[in-house]
Amino acid sequence: MSPHPLTESFIKKTTGTALAILAATVLWLLLTLYGNLNVINTLVASAAYVFLLSLAGYLYWYIVDYVPTFVLRVLIAVVVQIVCIAGAFAAIMILETDEPEVAVAIFPLCFVYGLLCLIVLNQWYHSVKDRLQMQQIEENCRKESMEPERGEVIDRISVKEGVQIHIVRLEELLYIQAYGDYVMLFTDKGKYIKEQTMKYFEMHLPLTFVRIHRSCIVNTEKITRVELFGKESYNVYLKNGTSVRASTTGYKLLKEKLLL
Repeated sequence: MSPHPLTESFIKKTTGTALAILAATVLWLLLTLYGNLNVINTLVASAAYVFLLSLAGYLYWYIVDYVPTFVLRVLIAVVVQIVCIAGAFAAIMILETDEPEVAVAIFPLCFVYGLLCLIVLNQWYHSVKDRLQMQQIEENCRKESMEPERGEVIDRISVKEGVQIHIVRLEELLYIQAYGDYVMLFTDKGKYIKEQTMKYFEMHLPLTFVRIHRSCIVNTEKITRVELFGKESYNVYLKNGTSVRASTTGYKLLKEKLLL
């Protein structure tokens, strides 16, 4: 749930309060001048009505996503208007006013005034929601653009050793370890040194290989179990009995790959 746009900062809280006071003042003037009512009665009615309307408008933010149709929005607006007008009339009755025409006067004015306020608030809420959604989309796109693209997937690794060339098939590969400017390839048959970077293999090995540490890429098909080792690292045990170290971040990636 995104934070309420009227309370996420002190400036917006102040602005919201000022707008509510302005709305109450405008309604008070309308009721006094055009309703030809007692100033005190109209002041109480305006304050009560705008307070209830502001409360309803504030709460509407939390349900606006669940009100997809125009008809449902109109129905909510009508119900809110009835409740707010009833609250304003009740506040006037507490004063024991002797003006029976108060209810007749405040109803149409308050209804039209409040309806306009709710329409404006609804449009603003939806514009804020749309802006937040666009920001989220842009953020996701930015994150995706920062992620390196995977290259062509390889199925074997050739290693030159003197005059010999060894072909290491991926199904034979247990894990790859960083070795200075080189990498060490570990298999059941032995180990081979390759002049290549860890980043290259991270981008070109199939998805069955996971980088569990900045210095280690492991073949998940060769894993037998994973155990916690210390506070922020894990031991990953392979089928040949070898264990390699995984960082906290690498362990999370490994869990996602193994669907744990």
